[in-house]
Amino acid sequence: DSLMKKEICSTLAEIEKLHNVKILYACESGSRAWGFPSPDSDYDARHLYIRPLESYLKLFPERDVIEGPIDEVKDFVGWDLQKALKLLMKGNAPLIEWLHSPIVYKDNLWLRENLIRVFNNNSNFNALYRGYFSLAMNNFKAYLTGESVKPKKYLYVLRSILACEWIKQRNSIPPVLFRGLYEELLTPSAPIYSELENLLKIKVEAKERTAGAHFPVVDKFIDDFFKESKQQFFSSKEPVNVDEYDKFFLECLRREN
Repeated sequence: DSLMKKEICSTLAEIEKLHNVKILYACESGSRAWGFPSPDSDYDARHLYIRPLESYLKLFPERDVIEGPIDEVKDFVGWDLQKALKLLMKGNAPLIEWLHSPIVYKDNLWLRENLIRVFNNNSNFNALYRGYFSLAMNNFKAYLTGESVKPKKYLYVLRSILACEWIKQRNSIPPVLFRGLYEELLTPSAPIYSELENLLKIKVEAKERTAGAHFPVVDKFIDDFFKESKQQFFSSKEPVNVDEYDKFFLECLRREN
């Protein structure tokens, strides 16, 4: 994997040159970061970048996303720090996971710690709960309502549901590693526990595209979660301290220019 890491890092350097940006932080996301890649899983490299100061003063701002390059095994997506901060305010679950990814291609401890601090101090975990809830619901509707299902799609939905449960019980950021999440929340005697272990085993050994029959115990677990979801997390949109986010963005611009 060190060869792949080298390749990814050199592509990140090319992206910087090509788009005239500075990549502040880059990591792996998705199943590799969650700890359950298939034998043929892609690499999903994600990064946060900042442009030169003048770029933010243009009458017509540039796009705040850089997509690509993409090949058979690697996929790069970057977000402008400004976009990332706007999404962080809303409790964007993928972004918060990037900041806790166990696989980092370009680290920036100062940025990671401060983004998490700004979120913890000026936003609300209800927003993060809603973020995970909509991930669970969207993946469920898109992938788990047909005749046959892919084990990996079950895992995507279950991961989001368990992250919601974590927030409900602990009011903190859920762990990124899937095992860390379910071992803390579920008892091994729970029917869902052995089903989870089974799904993980299939996912890690099977090819990405493998689809099969439904798992009734898992379907019931998901169904129960959607039925019982606590309304308190949806009822109020909490005020966000936007000034602190603005201040932090200006601080980053000063540091990088």
